[in-house]
Amino acid sequence: MTIAMLSSLSLSLLLLMFIMLQPLSLGLCIMALSTSLCALISFTLSSWYGYILFLIYIGGLLVMFAYVSALAPNNFFSSIKAISLFLVAILFFLVMISTLYTTDLKFMEYSDSLCSLKTMNSSGRMLISPSNMSLMIILGVILLVNLLAVVKICYYQQGPLRSHMDLK
Repeated sequence: MTIAMLSSLSLSLLLLMFIMLQPLSLGLCIMALSTSLCALISFTLSSWYGYILFLIYIGGLLVMFAYVSALAPNNFFSSIKAISLFLVAILFFLVMISTLYTTDLKFMEYSDSLCSLKTMNSSGRMLISPSNMSLMIILGVILLVNLLAVVKICYYQQGPLRSHMDLK
């Protein structure tokens, strides 16, 4: 039942994400979506895999939020629209939960094959195995090159990427 609730919450957050306009509300929606998806993965596969995936998502989200907030225009956050969208998402979530209570959930019963000890041990080894080591090194080099490019762009004028104008 927990898996069904988390999957319906993830689906409602995913549908709500396309409506967000401000970077702050979009970042909050993406963070809630990544938290629910990582909890879902933690329940189905392995808790360590969900935890590592959560750390990767949040790290990428912080970098992406810094880029977007530096380059996006300063829009006012309309609270009435945000509250109405939040209420629509909650309503969608409640409708999905009510349909889960009325349907037969025999297909979602707990299975020992999903959470067996062998599956949990192999998922931890799968992250850093010798066959995936070259992929990890390539991803590390790509991140290093991106870091150097961003530092070089920001250092060009020794100032912010976007100048702030004083509104009087």
